[in-house]
Amino acid sequence: MPQYGARVEYALHTLLNLSFAPAGTAPSARDLADFQKLPVAFMRKLLTQLEKSGLIVAAEGVHGGWRLSRPPADITVLDIVDAAQGRDVLFECREIRGRCILWPDDAPPRAARSGVCEIHAVMLAAERAMRAELVSHTLADLAARVSAKSPRYVATAVPDWFAGRYAGRRAGET
Repeated sequence: MPQYGARVEYALHTLLNLSFAPAGTAPSARDLADFQKLPVAFMRKLLTQLEKSGLIVAAEGVHGGWRLSRPPADITVLDIVDAAQGRDVLFECREIRGRCILWPDDAPPRAARSGVCEIHAVMLAAERAMRAELVSHTLADLAARVSAKSPRYVATAVPDWFAGRYAGRRAGET
């Protein structure tokens, strides 16, 4: 089972899409779900979770929708991962080093029960390295990388799509 699954991937894409939405617009849950071909109910739950984490804010009403709560350069990939999945640990040590056929269960040697387990120490170091890598990248970094890799028309097609959806909602209010 992967450490970071689909929920994290959808959260990353959702915030990336919000970063591409034109200023002054607020994509709705339906807009964001439709753009990623996801069920609206799933998107609403994800957006609620991201809002609780403080990464996005909601605007209500016919112009309502979602916006980033701060600039993309101030949102790290780690912020998004933690918001989508919680601050899960990579490895949960069960202290099995104290259980071995060579000694009784109720009397393992001191070395098998004192200090940090060496396996746990390696796993903690790996988790620190992974979190350090995730915190070193921002939503703005991801947006720049995606933009550089995408065909040129995407730079205008994505914002235009969200702007058109937003304008359609506004036109419906008159």
